[in-house]
Amino acid sequence: MAKITVRSGTQTRTLQGAQGETLLRLLTRHGVFLPARCGGRGTCKKCRVKLLSGSVEGASPDEEGCILACRARIAGDCTIEAESERGTGLEDFCFARRAQGRGEGLGAALDLGTTTLALLLADRSSGKVLAKESCLNPEAAFGSDVLSRIKACEDKKAVFEQQALVLVKTRELIERALAGREETLTRLVVTGNPTMLHLFAGVDPTPIGSAPFTPVFLQERVFAGSELALPANEVLLLPSVSSYIGADVTADILAADLCSSKENVLLADLGTNGEMVLFSDGNLYAASTAAGPALEGACIECGTGGVEGAISRVRRTEQGFALETIGGAPPKGIAGSGLVDAVACLLRSGELDETGRLAKERVFFSPNVYLTQEDIRAFQLAKGAIRAGMRALLRHAGLREEELSRLLIAGGLGYHIDRASAATTGLIPPAWETRTHAVGNGSLYGGYLALLDEGCRAECGKIAARCKTLDLAADPAFSDDFMDGMLFE
Repeated sequence: MAKITVRSGTQTRTLQGAQGETLLRLLTRHGVFLPARCGGRGTCKKCRVKLLSGSVEGASPDEEGCILACRARIAGDCTIEAESERGTGLEDFCFARRAQGRGEGLGAALDLGTTTLALLLADRSSGKVLAKESCLNPEAAFGSDVLSRIKACEDKKAVFEQQALVLVKTRELIERALAGREETLTRLVVTGNPTMLHLFAGVDPTPIGSAPFTPVFLQERVFAGSELALPANEVLLLPSVSSYIGADVTADILAADLCSSKENVLLADLGTNGEMVLFSDGNLYAASTAAGPALEGACIECGTGGVEGAISRVRRTEQGFALETIGGAPPKGIAGSGLVDAVACLLRSGELDETGRLAKERVFFSPNVYLTQEDIRAFQLAKGAIRAGMRALLRHAGLREEELSRLLIAGGLGYHIDRASAATTGLIPPAWETRTHAVGNGSLYGGYLALLDEGCRAECGKIAARCKTLDLAADPAFSDDFMDGMLFE
């Protein structure tokens, strides 16, 4: 074992690392989170740490003395300087459907997101929310998207490494939420996409990553808390719809009470995978588009997730750009909502044309945060996929865009996104701006409903069985819609 001294701000820690282990894995295991969007392939170059003394294998210091933690393998004692990312998950929601407390004891709902974890503690008899806690998902050390994490599982040890990371964090969230209470949870309800649920359960997700894309399980799963070393009598994983339409979407539909609507309603969770569900004429149509990680900041040169210092708002003033950052910290990168605002600003000023051509090589928003032409192309790919997915669902249901009554945007990006900016960029049709509503963390709220009410729990199974998943790859119009969607309207 080698002694790795880690300096972060005013704190210094000493960790024990095994020969040949990457610094990224070591740091992640000990709660030091570095952005590793590429899954350790050394391409995103965002996991840089400064090598102060000693040496490593597999990485050479650059002119600033920095190395990539994902490539640097421990060779002996060394000292590094690393700044841990700090961020939280979305804990807020706004739904008309009200919870009915019909259970016993204390329970918790966990939204197991690709980027963040969010947990809600509640009294199951009264429905009272007692605490909310969230954190970054430590599995991000294996990549920012599900495909990277699936790829990592080709080494079977990575299945259990990822499971261990997320179970430790889940346990920490529960302990923080209980805040000294001695009770054990009577039930923990978990929602998330199929890959995240597989990893949580310690099940190899690699069948999801290649044709015929068959998950090991989609149905509800129940564990004793002791099986997962969690302080809960029972752990319940809600049912998924298909390989890329997960329990988070099932919970979204439950939370929004879509099946009781008399209108044509589209619900979209806009992230790395643009998951969306259309309810029309008593039918639920679901689709998942490979939007790519641009809206999560992963493939944007100065992009970042929703962490402290991420630019979340951009406005144009006579003096230049006015910025808002998460936590009010100095700008360190640009988050998805800030990216949408920034692109809208450039379109309005004429610095960006309808084809996506940027007038300058780089546009700076702060001395160290800027957008490039490649960043704009990545955004265009994301919005093209999302718009094409929306059009496919409408077409399948026999609807025109003007016949949609409401667009509900769930998730972190949707909660913080500016509707006018989304319409300006064409991320949503301009005519839908006034029909668009942010609903927050529907996955967490749906899990909360299922926690309190056995009727809601049973409804999740009915929703999953009722959803019809569209195969967009087999839709002959999807490619044309995708190309059209890339243009700025």
